[in-house]
Amino acid sequence: MRVLQVALPLPLPPMSYLPPLGAEGEEALGRRVAVPWRGEVRLGVVVGEGGGPAHTLRHAIAYLDQGPYLRPEEILFLEEAARYLFAPLGQVLSDFLPPFPEVRHRVRLYPGADPSRLPRGLEALTDWQEAKGFDPKALDLLREAGLLEEEVAFKEGKRVLLPLREAHPDPELDRVLRVLSSLGQAESLAALARAAGVGVGRVKRLLAEGYIGYGPPSPPPREGRPVAPLFLPERPGRVNGGRLGERVRLLKGLVAEGDHLVLFPEVSLLERFLAYFPEARPYHGGLPPWEREALFRKPEGLVFATYPGLLLPFTPRSLVVVEEGSESYKLPSGTRAFVPPLAEMRARLLGIPLTYLSLVPSVEVLERPGLTFPVPKPRLLLLDLRREKGFPLVGRAWALLQQVEEKGRQALVLAPRKGYSALLLCADCGYKPTCPNCALPLRYHKGGKGRLLCHQCGHEEAPPPLCPVCGSTLLEPKGPGLEWLQEVLRERLGVPVYRYAKDAKDDLTPLLQGAPGVVVGTTALLRGPVLPELALVLLPYAEGFLLEADFRAAERYHRLLWALTELRPGRKPLLALQTYHPDHPAHQALLEGSVEAFPWAEKALREALGYPPKGRMVKLEVAHRKEERALAEAYALLEALKGVAEEGEVLGPAPAPVPRVKGLYVYHLLLKGSTERLHALLSRLDRRRFKLDPDPHRFVGLLED
Repeated sequence: MRVLQVALPLPLPPMSYLPPLGAEGEEALGRRVAVPWRGEVRLGVVVGEGGGPAHTLRHAIAYLDQGPYLRPEEILFLEEAARYLFAPLGQVLSDFLPPFPEVRHRVRLYPGADPSRLPRGLEALTDWQEAKGFDPKALDLLREAGLLEEEVAFKEGKRVLLPLREAHPDPELDRVLRVLSSLGQAESLAALARAAGVGVGRVKRLLAEGYIGYGPPSPPPREGRPVAPLFLPERPGRVNGGRLGERVRLLKGLVAEGDHLVLFPEVSLLERFLAYFPEARPYHGGLPPWEREALFRKPEGLVFATYPGLLLPFTPRSLVVVEEGSESYKLPSGTRAFVPPLAEMRARLLGIPLTYLSLVPSVEVLERPGLTFPVPKPRLLLLDLRREKGFPLVGRAWALLQQVEEKGRQALVLAPRKGYSALLLCADCGYKPTCPNCALPLRYHKGGKGRLLCHQCGHEEAPPPLCPVCGSTLLEPKGPGLEWLQEVLRERLGVPVYRYAKDAKDDLTPLLQGAPGVVVGTTALLRGPVLPELALVLLPYAEGFLLEADFRAAERYHRLLWALTELRPGRKPLLALQTYHPDHPAHQALLEGSVEAFPWAEKALREALGYPPKGRMVKLEVAHRKEERALAEAYALLEALKGVAEEGEVLGPAPAPVPRVKGLYVYHLLLKGSTERLHALLSRLDRRRFKLDPDPHRFVGLLED
């Protein structure tokens, strides 16, 4: 008997089921299916056939698609991605598959079965009933006994009124039809009646005569800015540099004809490019479920997507990955995948070309043959904090801000942290309030009566009026944050000062209309609106973005600086950096106007250390509320690798850069090598004893599911 391999969107490998009763001979591969699982009904995808003895298996309940939802090409990608990520196939499916639509699940006792065998409380099952009204475990007992008949199907999605014909002989009804045609669609009969200024009866007549009807909604048409494509004689592996407008034109040339998939790290950048491509179809998690489902069922044309677009069931003519070095491509949970390597895998499996398109190339793609276009040399001013006076802003920084005010222009001030300050510090004894759960100082937030907050675990407490160690009153804030900068700017400037962070965004409408002002914000500013009169971008403490505990920190900082130069396309605002390291290679790269010089130097350094991209690196993380237990667990992993790991393949164990987070002591081991070699090492370890990050981009911890 046939055995189906069903992948559920759970951190599990595929599981074996028999085909649904009555559908034993139907083609199953790639179809969505409802199956019993742990007393409940779950939805999954058939990814193969074959498995254990059929007599020990349960039947799937029902197929939910008439034909394949995923092609063999997508199933192969899921299998290869699972191997690359050292993850169960079900976890990869969960990360990349769009949410399932709602289902209607009806149950009843099989006709002819003895109703007296029904347990108490299930007497109503002699006729069709909605399953959600009954205990799932009781239903599963009937299912196992072969007494339960079931119907599982997707609920009909959202429906709207659509025009079906062009004209109606009755002038009044024809006018209503033309109103609907101009709208494109209407939410209901009443909505169309209101729009046309007629009674609902007339709209019902159009529906009854077949001039209008219900159908799935379609996205509203978009207007785009005209842009001329820039064609290249050959398709390069990567394209870097140039102005934003030039990269838009290059993308226009790369996707000029046929079906293409373009990946973006985040929705804000996708929408920024979408303004030039009205013909493109967006696909991302912010869209309504019905719109995502409709595109997944029929992907075609030019698709602009975030990472779930990699599983769309079609073979585009090419794949383009925009800003491949962006950390937003890193999934924070699930498989914790970094998407660009999977995009390269997808393109290889489909046999299509892949092009990376970015201002600054990531170190990982430097060796791909490509083109680098000239970059307008940034206007950069380095303010050496070792020599210049002033806190939190030096004298020349204030002079620049006053020029912005005098000329009626706009400025951005980028803060490396939220809150008022990084910590409170006693000037007499050096005491600083620390989180009881994490090895971190508490951030000081000044609003209201003031509060001390841990940005890792959320612990909150009131700031002490006196130092609890020595009783001193000199408990002072250190390390200016967003609130501190906003406060001092409001005190000394006569223009409005706005706040812009992920958790609090002021209304910037006056600035968008050209009014002068200053915005203080975090890196959320990179995804904010374009300010038309932007003249200055100021970083009061550049090291706040540079001094991070991982080997990619400098590359990330270099990419940030270049991104800041493009905050106002068409103009070059002055980029002023207050820094203790004015001679840092990232700063020199901007002074030279080179987007490639720093990545090549960084690549040479990493190769000398055997770090990516020379080979892969994975992070193993163990944590426990007792430090000695966490350390013992970490050394147990190291011991298990003895005699198997070669020299240089294992780094650690070592405490995480933040050694205690949320009450847990955290230790890391790093494994280096090829995918095959890492599989060999990981096969010696009990995966239940650690959490794994297959492509670590930050090392602070804590990995969470």
